[in-house]
Amino acid sequence: MYEGSTLHFDGSEWIKFQRTCEISNTFTYEFWVKAEEEQILDEERNTGTDGIGGRKFLVGPDFHPVGAAGCGISVGTNGISVFEHCVNHLPARLVFAHDFSEWQHVAVVCDNKKLRLYINGIGLKGESKATNVERIIPSLGLGGHMYGTFKGQVREFRLWSTARSEKEIRACMFSKLDGEEAGLYFYRDPSRGISVISGIKRTFAASVIMPSYNRCPLNYFSLLSLERQQFPLQQLEVIFLDDGSTDQTPVVYYSVYPEYSFIYVQQLKSRGRSKIRNIGTSIAVGHTLLFVDAEMICGPDFVMNHVNHHQSGENKVVSGAMRSRLLYTMTGPGYSSGQKAAISSLYAAHPIAAPIVERLIQGDETPVQLLPFEMMFDPGHLNQWSNQNEFFENILQTYGSRFKLFQYAWINLITNNVSMTKRFYDELGGFDEYLEGFGWEDWELGYRAARNGAIFIHDDALVNYHQEHPVSSNNHIDARWNFIKLCEKYPHEIEIKLFVLTMVPDFVTLPGLNDYLLDYNNIRAIYKNRFQSLHHYLNQTFDLMIASLRYNNSVALPLARPASWYEEEKAVNEDIAAVKELGVFPKLVELYERVSKYYY
Repeated sequence: MYEGSTLHFDGSEWIKFQRTCEISNTFTYEFWVKAEEEQILDEERNTGTDGIGGRKFLVGPDFHPVGAAGCGISVGTNGISVFEHCVNHLPARLVFAHDFSEWQHVAVVCDNKKLRLYINGIGLKGESKATNVERIIPSLGLGGHMYGTFKGQVREFRLWSTARSEKEIRACMFSKLDGEEAGLYFYRDPSRGISVISGIKRTFAASVIMPSYNRCPLNYFSLLSLERQQFPLQQLEVIFLDDGSTDQTPVVYYSVYPEYSFIYVQQLKSRGRSKIRNIGTSIAVGHTLLFVDAEMICGPDFVMNHVNHHQSGENKVVSGAMRSRLLYTMTGPGYSSGQKAAISSLYAAHPIAAPIVERLIQGDETPVQLLPFEMMFDPGHLNQWSNQNEFFENILQTYGSRFKLFQYAWINLITNNVSMTKRFYDELGGFDEYLEGFGWEDWELGYRAARNGAIFIHDDALVNYHQEHPVSSNNHIDARWNFIKLCEKYPHEIEIKLFVLTMVPDFVTLPGLNDYLLDYNNIRAIYKNRFQSLHHYLNQTFDLMIASLRYNNSVALPLARPASWYEEEKAVNEDIAAVKELGVFPKLVELYERVSKYYY
């Protein structure tokens, strides 16, 4: 979405930077704009609702009660319109036909409610009719509105609390700002880490990136947990990204009034897990990026502990996800029988949740909140009534929190609870948007981070709680295809291919993969030009197993031996006999013996 100070809109998204503005009647919008679609150019009025539908709102006009109106601006390739919005009132008060198919500089000045339009530093038009409202309040929702969206690019967007003169407009229309300019009310340049909000230049220690797809009201609870952080909230921004949800998620924006800076990104169509996070990070200006899924309730020192890890300047990837805790905050439809059994067992003796859960078990799937807020955000209560995720426990027990001798430390990058500096994230290039749907997009970024020298740290103090929910049956399919895409991206990387051994009936654990990889890498390092037939055999076997995943939900065994096998069999047998004779690579021998059984 952002590239430097340039915003790209495709006509199906918008950003709400501030819910409302404290200034009114006198202000100035300035921006460079390049539009890609025509729009309707209305007759200028000071009454009526012409702006309902079909307009290309670059600045979405906020709604205000009678007596005040939100200012909005629509731009098409054929012209610009300035609207005001309140009850039964959305007229275009200033309209001007102009070619915006190439970059143009625009300034819309509101001087004691009187509008003036400047294009490329030249005053071209004023309003033809005076407003009928007492207050005109500038809006800060960019890219669209429920009544229409903008398609094109915008850069160097600024809102001033003063009526700028033609001389002032010309003086800095070609310059970037440093955020200290007098009268500057809103400005943002993520590439330079500059953010001006309500006339104050702000520095953020952390930007929380929280994408959400149909997770209401769990996402509401997650946002509330961030309000309760033992961290200076004026140093925290939360970028909440609604990825085309079809539930009540848009209502969440109007349900929270946090002390932290809250940016709401509305996508009218789903972008997918990688793309939506990249959009969020492009907006962020915080020193530390903290990724949190929309159903995670964060402990009170969650943000503080993450931020403290990134003060040294090292390229760290920090997470507590391997020991996240699992709890239920809502009943409702869609839970599996296993989940219902889990929730019943977990809350059997709970003083409030138990009778609600019993109704669920009896077939009443009405959505009901299980925990009151005084319990939902109390770590002591949550620890008592949640279960620990045990999936990664053997890794932490074997290799410790710094993953000593663990070649797969990069799987510590788990996006429901992970942080890194924005500088390092930008160096890595963000998430790979070719990986769509569920699974592998976070580990792929972790793999690139490892190749760029990242230090991976698990920290038990980074506690958050996963609110369990019904799971899509498509997750397994998405993960399988993303793994295939990952193998296509890294066709020669044995550490990636080895993961296929987790998709067979006699699956291998991650510590087991690590043992195989250590032996494989060691023998390759010590005997650079030997055992080529064995290496070829193993890689060919993994490639056949991965190819099988294209047509099956798991690896279909047994595999058909390739025609070349009969020519290579003698050389492979000689290699493995020599490896056995060395007596120092037992896991490599075990790997060979395992996969050789997969052929018929």
